[in-house]
Amino acid sequence: MLIIFFTSIFIILYHLIFYVLIVKFMKKKEKYPPEPTEFPTITILCPAYNEAKDIEDKIHSFMNLDYPKNKIKMIVISDDSTDGTNEIVHKYAKKDYLELVVQKPRKGKVSGHNLVESSISSEYVLSTDANSLFEPKAVKELVKIIKSNDEIGIVTGTLKLKKKNSADSGEGLYWKYESYIKKTESDFYSVLGSNGSIFLIKRELFTQIHPASVDDFERTLQVLRKKYVGKYCPDSVVYEEVTENPSEEMKRKIRIISREWFALERNISLLNPFKFPKISWMFFSHKLIRWLFFLWCILIFLSNAFLIGENIFFLITFIVQILGYVLGIIEIILEKNGKSNKLMKIPAYFVVMFYASLMGFIKYLKREQAATWNTIREDN
Repeated sequence: MLIIFFTSIFIILYHLIFYVLIVKFMKKKEKYPPEPTEFPTITILCPAYNEAKDIEDKIHSFMNLDYPKNKIKMIVISDDSTDGTNEIVHKYAKKDYLELVVQKPRKGKVSGHNLVESSISSEYVLSTDANSLFEPKAVKELVKIIKSNDEIGIVTGTLKLKKKNSADSGEGLYWKYESYIKKTESDFYSVLGSNGSIFLIKRELFTQIHPASVDDFERTLQVLRKKYVGKYCPDSVVYEEVTENPSEEMKRKIRIISREWFALERNISLLNPFKFPKISWMFFSHKLIRWLFFLWCILIFLSNAFLIGENIFFLITFIVQILGYVLGIIEIILEKNGKSNKLMKIPAYFVVMFYASLMGFIKYLKREQAATWNTIREDN
């Protein structure tokens, strides 16, 4: 039990701290040239389902991009929206650089991408979300990196979360941590996943994929499997509102984790250390340990319970665990009732991660895949 207890703790600490330090030590500072004198053609794909609240702001942020208008176009793929999204987009779709495509019946984001894939003739494809607002230079920064090296197949930008009513589920802190890891991994070798809110990919690598896939994740895996690399661009920025509480993240994380298991299954060769030595190590350290977060927590708790009688140290660690879970659950209950305590948001977020990783793995074992879902904005 002693070995299980300390090994499980070490695995979590390795994932959260030591892995990042190792990659940071091994990374090399990338130097990218200035923006190209000749800009490539780009098609922006913006799937939208009932996004009437945000879609006009999205279109304005697209129109304000600092990029040659004759080299860029946005296709809004309405997933059979019923709230006026189509009518809003239609007002702007008279321009050559904006097009509305309506997917009927509703099939989800990836099916929307698959629907228009064969009609895309640009050199690059940029995927984004309807509620993610571009900074004017966002696209130029991605182009600068992807054209700097033929081995780069995909470049992902930075998602910055804006607080709503000064509330934060802990997701804002998580994204800062995740963005730091992306930058470090990118400097070392390659990112393992892209931000769905903004990524740019070579047209020849943008192909049909499974309709229930996590688009930003599986496309990155496919790029890696074809021996290209993915890079992270901190200067290419989009903005979204941060979620207000941990429970809003629950369904989203369960869905994402379960679908990522399926994406890995379809690209399982990336775990072959003889064929992909760097990627397989990075994948285990960054992704697999996180997806199995529930397992390490259970092993720590159960082994600690058996060791309580050994000495005071194990009694204290057991009490700390119980206290952390209790505070996290209390915070989740509080925020559901319109109340919150900032001191309990971090344990609440870890409780969400425990539950989400567990349920995501169970959904994967039960072979449950869904291509459509409601956004957090809709669920509210």
